[in-house]
Amino acid sequence: MVGTFGESMLELSKEDIKNNPDKPQVRFYDDGELIGIFSLETLDVLYDNDMADYDVRFAKKEISRNRENWLETWEDYVKGIAHA
Repeated sequence: MVGTFGESMLELSKEDIKNNPDKPQVRFYDDGELIGIFSLETLDVLYDNDMADYDVRFAKKEISRNRENWLETWEDYVKGIAHA
């Protein structure tokens, strides 16, 4: 699942799902560069690659808007991997 906002993008990573299926997270890219990873459960910053305060607030706002959809998609991927 990917959400694009201008030059910024939020993405669920299949690698993250495989490596940490119990810890839903979303990656935040700006101009194609990974600048942060956020917990879908708590919205905490798990990885910060020089994000500005604006970037953090923007990402949290966008994640919050569709958080249930992100979590549902994460769970669907986890179930799919478990049955593969």
